[in-house]
Amino acid sequence: MEIKANEFLIIPSVRMIKDLAYALTLDNQYILLSEAHIGNLRSLTDMCHKANKKVIVNLELIGGLNLDKIGILFLKQLYKVDVVIGASTAKINMVSNIGLDTIQRITLMDSKSFDTSLKAIVGSKCSAIEIRPCIYGLKFIEKIRKVKNVPLLLGGFIDDGDMIHKAKEAGFVGATTSCKALWNMKANQSKL
Repeated sequence: MEIKANEFLIIPSVRMIKDLAYALTLDNQYILLSEAHIGNLRSLTDMCHKANKKVIVNLELIGGLNLDKIGILFLKQLYKVDVVIGASTAKINMVSNIGLDTIQRITLMDSKSFDTSLKAIVGSKCSAIEIRPCIYGLKFIEKIRKVKNVPLLLGGFIDDGDMIHKAKEAGFVGATTSCKALWNMKANQSKL
């Protein structure tokens, strides 16, 4: 992922296709297509690319895609996505091996999931890590940073500008959010 020094990425997570038109009018570099399926993924990707946006897709949420080697190759060659996010280290490594940028998504629910996540990221070839939910990402950023030195994103329940500021201050390089009110926010703004 391309992240400039002192830049904080706000990545719109477009959960409803009707919201994509709005996201395409903004200055955000990346768009996460959270509800794409194999029937609309190529056209959505084309729309994003025409607006000079890079496309992130979630492996676990692409309807109709078989997550074998052929399906993963299709993401790059047929669907032309730029970045893939997912929870499975094995799948992230497969995607990384074909030359796409990857974001390893870790979801912290309890101490066991935290320990499991730390073990998973050690063997991950990910380009970045998204930690969710946001409250635990803020709490455990330093421990995760010690295990894997890649850019860190915050996600999950980011619904106000204060959380964006906390993420930036904690050292995250960006945040994914489905909250449309935050999509146009600059991380250094004092108010929305």
